[in-house]
Amino acid sequence: MKQLLYALLAFASVNSFSQTKNSIDKPFIEVSGQADTLVLPNKIWINVLLSEKDSKGKKSVEDLEKDMFSKLKEIGINIEKEVTINDMSSNFKNYLLKQNDIFKSKSYSIIVKNAIETSNVFIGLEKIGISNVRIEKIENIDEKKIKLLINGKAILNAKLTAESFTKPLNQKVGNSIQISNFEDISQQLYGRAAGIVVNTGYGGKRYESESAPSEPVIEFEKIKISSSVQVRFLIE
Repeated sequence: MKQLLYALLAFASVNSFSQTKNSIDKPFIEVSGQADTLVLPNKIWINVLLSEKDSKGKKSVEDLEKDMFSKLKEIGINIEKEVTINDMSSNFKNYLLKQNDIFKSKSYSIIVKNAIETSNVFIGLEKIGISNVRIEKIENIDEKKIKLLINGKAILNAKLTAESFTKPLNQKVGNSIQISNFEDISQQLYGRAAGIVVNTGYGGKRYESESAPSEPVIEFEKIKISSSVQVRFLIE
């Protein structure tokens, strides 16, 4: 029984090697293809830290929280859907060791859809004395769908490149026998925690007679979605 099993395994290995060898023996061309596009982020995470220490103990975290919720509702943020609490902490341990005052803090994430809403959150919270606000992450919610389309364009570009080589030789590009996709890590990180541009509103030279705008406008750089492939095509 064992001898029969070994024979079957040997036959399968030889057969597989034979098929691979036959494919390699055929003439082929190996080319690369790239494609990319730029999209605006449409999901932005804003981190807000409420700390009693920032107000020098004049306001409790609970009071800061009420002020923040009231302002967010005023500017059109859905508190139930778009605001989540991250954590709550205090410096009680330091109080025991150094006899300092105890200050509590809370961290929140606010989700907005565009640069205008982001600006409204930053400016609105600044007006009520909450300035510990930062962009946590940005993304485009359709990125995966867009990536699939970009993959297709990269493959087509690779085929066009192959045809540019074979056409002068009166040969044709056949089926692909190998496709490799290369992920660009730098592009995955592009715009995730950065890519913020503060537009002062001047748009060019500023003259002394012009007054500065009271509220800057936040704009986002577009997120680059790219695909890079390497393809082997048979030559017919």
